[in-house]
Amino acid sequence: MKFDLVSEPSAHRVKSDATKSPAPTAATHKRVTTASGPWRPAAQLWEIVSLAHLITESNIKAYVQPVVLFSMLSIASGGVTTGPSPSWGEMACAFPRAALYVWLYVFHFDCSNQKAPESIKEDKLNKPWRAIPSGRLSVEAAERWYVVASCLLVLASATWLGGLPEALAFMLETWVYDSASGAASWWAKNTINALFYATGQLGATRVAAESMTDTAMARAGFEWCALLGLTTLTTVQIQDMRDQEGDAARGRRTMPLALGDGPTRAITALLICFWSLACPAYWGNGAFTAGYVLPLLIGTFVAARTLACRSVKADRKTFHYYTLVWLPALYSIPLLSRYELVRFS
Repeated sequence: MKFDLVSEPSAHRVKSDATKSPAPTAATHKRVTTASGPWRPAAQLWEIVSLAHLITESNIKAYVQPVVLFSMLSIASGGVTTGPSPSWGEMACAFPRAALYVWLYVFHFDCSNQKAPESIKEDKLNKPWRAIPSGRLSVEAAERWYVVASCLLVLASATWLGGLPEALAFMLETWVYDSASGAASWWAKNTINALFYATGQLGATRVAAESMTDTAMARAGFEWCALLGLTTLTTVQIQDMRDQEGDAARGRRTMPLALGDGPTRAITALLICFWSLACPAYWGNGAFTAGYVLPLLIGTFVAARTLACRSVKADRKTFHYYTLVWLPALYSIPLLSRYELVRFS
C-alpha cells in the first residue's frame, strides 16, 4: 500500500514504475480503436475498461485494497454493526459492493486529479504511462470522463450501494485537494490524507453493513472510523521521510522539512507506539486481548526503524512496513479483540 492518492512519488520509485508499466504504443491504441465489423462494440468496451484501469491503477493498492480490507475485517468482527456476526455468505455478498463503492471513489479522484495542468506536467516526466501523457486520452476527453465518474459515484451511492453522505464528502475533499490547495502545507496534507481514508473507511463499512439483513452501523463503528482517522492524521507524515531531498527541491513544505528530520522521527515513533496501545484499548474493555499483540509488536518494530534507520532506502522500507503491516494489524483489532487473554478487573 502506497499513499499515492495524496502524495507525490519519489523520482526513484517513479522511474521504477515507468519501467514496469510502459506506455501503450500508438499502434496498439490504433488497433483497439479502429476495430470494425462485429468486434467493434467489444473493442470499444475493452478500450473503456482499459482506460478506466489505467486511470485508477496506481491507487488500487494505495487506497482500494486497504479501505476494503478495513471494512471487511470490521464487519466480520460483529462489533461495529447492530446485527449479529455475519455469515460467510453475507460477507461474500458485501465484499463486491464495498469494493465497487471504494473503486468509484478512486475513479472520481483520479479523473479529477490527472486532468489538472500541474498533474499533466508532472506525469509527463514521472508517469508517462498514464492516460493523458501516453496519448490514450485528451484533456477534453478527460473532462468528460470526470463528469461521468462524478455521476456514477453519486448515482450508485444514491440508488443502489448506499453511502451517499460519505461519497459527497469525498467529492468535496477531492475538490479541496485539487482546486483549493488542500495539500499546500504539511498539516493540511496530513489532514486531507486522514479525511480521505476516514471517509472511505466509514462509507465502505456502512455499505457492507447495510447490504446485510437488519444490519446497520453501530455507534462503535463510527467511533472506530474516527479513531483510525486520528491515527492517520498523526502518523502519515512517515511517508515524507523517504523523499526529503526531492520535496525540498520542489519547494514542498512537508513535516520533516518544516520541523526537522529528528523531531519528526521522534514524534512519529512516539505516536505509533501510542496508537498501538490506544486502539486495542478501545476494544479491550479492561482486558488484555489478542487485539493488542500484533499492533504492539509491529508498532514497536516500525517505531524503532523510524528512529534507527535513516537512509532513503531504509525510510522507503519502513514506510512499506507501516502501510502493509502495521495499518492492517490495526484493522484486525475489532476481530481479534473477541479473544480475551488476561482480565485486569
